[in-house]
Amino acid sequence: MVSPIEKAKRISSNLPIISFELNKTFSSSKGISKQKKRGLGEEFWDYKNYNFGDSIRNIDWKKSAKMEDYVIKYNEVENSKRIWIWKDSSVSMNYKFYKNSESKLERATILSIILLDIFLRSGEKVGIVGSKIGIKNGNESFLDLSSAILNDKCDMSDKRIKKGDFVIFISDFIDKINITRKKLISLSNNTYKALLIQILDPSELSFPFEGRKQFYDPKSGIHKLLNRSEKMRSIFQHKVKQHNDELEKICKKLGWKFVRNITNESYNSIMNRIYNNFS
Repeated sequence: MVSPIEKAKRISSNLPIISFELNKTFSSSKGISKQKKRGLGEEFWDYKNYNFGDSIRNIDWKKSAKMEDYVIKYNEVENSKRIWIWKDSSVSMNYKFYKNSESKLERATILSIILLDIFLRSGEKVGIVGSKIGIKNGNESFLDLSSAILNDKCDMSDKRIKKGDFVIFISDFIDKINITRKKLISLSNNTYKALLIQILDPSELSFPFEGRKQFYDPKSGIHKLLNRSEKMRSIFQHKVKQHNDELEKICKKLGWKFVRNITNESYNSIMNRIYNNFS
């Protein structure tokens, strides 16, 4: 059986990196996220003649000796952002309608690891919201961070998230909309940007049930028996649409991005929507 990490790695290896830019939230590209301009960084970019007021520490003494004049070496600035990923591990995420299909939790886990791998390959610094593991970069950090995604059950908030960071929240977001609104607004006070990815099972949109069925809400613990469950279909679908529309409105008001994924869709489909949403 293929592990979630192996599956995610196999999918992400065929996908382009995601490069953050100063003037965009982020975009897909084939290059690493670096801004080539003068500044102090790690890779050489340019020289200029020393002028009064420039820092002596920036003088390239070897180059100056060859040119018989003082010159300053400038390096390219790495435009690296801090990316945070949060995956909901609450009980409702275990749901799946068909026995052999993927649960919402399985989908969220693999999608989280795909994004993690893409961001690390893009040269970005990545952290797992609520995890004890700190923010990391480089491909050598992949296993530590992906293990945290697999094993840690973390809260949505994290004091380490700073202004200017980018956070990805992955959940079914099926709590009552007033609770969700209050939670998201409190998180938005940190003034970072975010992407919400809502994961749903197809049955949560279509309500395919018929006849006498007992329904169980894992969050409230309430059981409900319906003798003719198909009679509830249109009512259920209307309420779900209302809930999801309101969720999108909240994100728009906060200036956050929103993408929905149904577990019977392909991973390429959801990743294309993520790329297209921010290109």
